[in-house]
Amino acid sequence: MSTMFLNSMSDIVVKRFNVHKEARDQIKTRIVYAPKQRVLNDLLDKDQNIQLPVISCYIGGIARDQGRVFNKILGTFHTPSNSTSSTNEKGPLPVDVTYNVSIMTRYQQDMDQILSHILPYVNPYFTISWRTPNRPDFEIRSNVHWNGSVNIQYPFDIAATQVARCVADLSFVFKGWLFQNPEEVGNILTFNTTFINGQTNIPTEYLIDTPIVSGSNKIQDQLIYKASPPQPKVIQPYFARIGERQQFNVWGAGFERIQNVYLSGAPLSSISTLQDPFSSTSLSADFGPFTAVKLLTSEWSFDKINFMTFVMPSANIHGSLELIIEGPVAYGKLTENVRINTFNPFVSGSPEYNSYVPYQMPYLSGIEIGPVPPTTYTFDLSSTTTFTPAPSADTDGDGYTNLTELSAGTDPNDANNFPVTLFNVFNNI
Repeated sequence: MSTMFLNSMSDIVVKRFNVHKEARDQIKTRIVYAPKQRVLNDLLDKDQNIQLPVISCYIGGIARDQGRVFNKILGTFHTPSNSTSSTNEKGPLPVDVTYNVSIMTRYQQDMDQILSHILPYVNPYFTISWRTPNRPDFEIRSNVHWNGSVNIQYPFDIAATQVARCVADLSFVFKGWLFQNPEEVGNILTFNTTFINGQTNIPTEYLIDTPIVSGSNKIQDQLIYKASPPQPKVIQPYFARIGERQQFNVWGAGFERIQNVYLSGAPLSSISTLQDPFSSTSLSADFGPFTAVKLLTSEWSFDKINFMTFVMPSANIHGSLELIIEGPVAYGKLTENVRINTFNPFVSGSPEYNSYVPYQMPYLSGIEIGPVPPTTYTFDLSSTTTFTPAPSADTDGDGYTNLTELSAGTDPNDANNFPVTLFNVFNNI
């Protein structure tokens, strides 16, 4: 801060004029970081003459600025590029640093010029931009306030051997910050939050079936992560003809960060290879290797929320394909996320209860590859105009729209198979 303050008063030039008011000399004013009396003693030439003009500056006091004291926080973290650690700068201390400034000149005209270079620019303060050594890219702006007065002393009574000089005393308050030494900390590479099942007496059909993945790795600091893998739940279309490339749309959850997309199954076995995305981490125990085709990044895209699309290469034989989506800490499969746990609405032990089969998506076994499309109930979540029948319609007349039933996992064609809510449960008691 002292360096910044001294630099703000550097490059002050005093001009000397002749009788015709023409500038005949230019003298740069020196700045010395020392008290006034020390400067007077040190600036004597061999003939014991003071080399003027000069500005002396020194710290007159440091006080904590209570008006800028905030909650005690951890400070800031910043990560240099290509680094596995971050720098933690603790919360700085706001301080008011008082600088006493003395201007010493031989002539009154020199004093007037120096003051005219300073005072007009501190009305009521001027701003200094500076940076800390550990954060060269982070700008700090501090205001410097003048105390509002200048005490000028003239040489009235001096000895014949003394050199006359004018002295002006003024002070400034630099509203700056004092920083602690920064600390190096390890980076948290991935941190996602999700819900977990905290109760043990909840029926299985109401439990959250999202798998939770956890593990640890050592990168300078202990890295602990807990996250959910990508969860593809709806795919449209779910069928492709043999020998044809097909584009698919996928809806689900956990699509914030998708690393890779794979297709696994007999129809693409001829071009499949062994994939092991987590072989170098402790996650390999839960997410082991598999045989699949790894799609090029140009063949898939996602919106970083809940939708993705991909183009499947042409398959040569009949069968089913598994869609595998890789995230930062896990991968998710289509067949493991489309099965829906639904509530059996019938009385336990009754024939209807025993014969009840929850409605499941037609792609329960994955993407079907064959010569002709299957004849089954299909729908398209991307457009209400191509939804057959319409998503807002109630085909079976049970009071629930087709889209509501498909989302709940019930059959939109069966009036006795409908989503269970508190309202219709109590009505049936």
